[in-house]
Amino acid sequence: MTSVESVKPRRGRPRRVDRERIIEAAKVLDPATLTMQALAEEIGVDRKTLHYHVDNRDSLLRMVAADAFREAVAAHDFTPEKDWRKAIRAFAHITRDAVMAAGAWASYVGYETEADLEAIRPAEAAAEALVAAGLAEAEAGRVIAMLAGLAFTSATDRSIPKTAGRHPQEPVLEHLLEKAPQEEFTLLRKLVGGRSTELGTEEQFAFNLDIVTLGVERLLERP
Repeated sequence: MTSVESVKPRRGRPRRVDRERIIEAAKVLDPATLTMQALAEEIGVDRKTLHYHVDNRDSLLRMVAADAFREAVAAHDFTPEKDWRKAIRAFAHITRDAVMAAGAWASYVGYETEADLEAIRPAEAAAEALVAAGLAEAEAGRVIAMLAGLAFTSATDRSIPKTAGRHPQEPVLEHLLEKAPQEEFTLLRKLVGGRSTELGTEEQFAFNLDIVTLGVERLLERP
């Protein structure tokens, strides 16, 4: 006669579990398909033990993603810059690098504990530098949000195949341009598709930062 257990600990795996062990085990799993049950089995405990440390799947995803993001930011040994140009570029590059380092977990980044706030120090420094230069607080916030969006997009575009990074309408537009008279839309014929090959590149990211910097300069030049 055999006995059946809900979860049988794997040989060699410790029964004790804590936050660090949970994060370590979860990082090797696919966040898109991760479940509390799968993680419990990976660690070698039952779900009740796991739920003692983590409320639910959403909380688990945020916890692991925040840890990965925070570690990536910490790896930069960040020092605040007083010059707003250097400050916003440092924030943008650190954020982009952290998103790339977080990989598949990047889209789940959230803040669970006070320790996670370390990841936003570059954003705070950039905002302070912008306000000190004369930008209104609300405008500084918009610049930070824009830079964060650019950094995230650049990092995610860099990690996917070039064809997957294309706008869904680009193939359709290319097909229509082929049917149009050759003397029309000559410049767009060259440009369509070209942007896809540059998504996520250092050159495209540098160009984006130049545009933001020039925009902030114009804002600061106002009477």
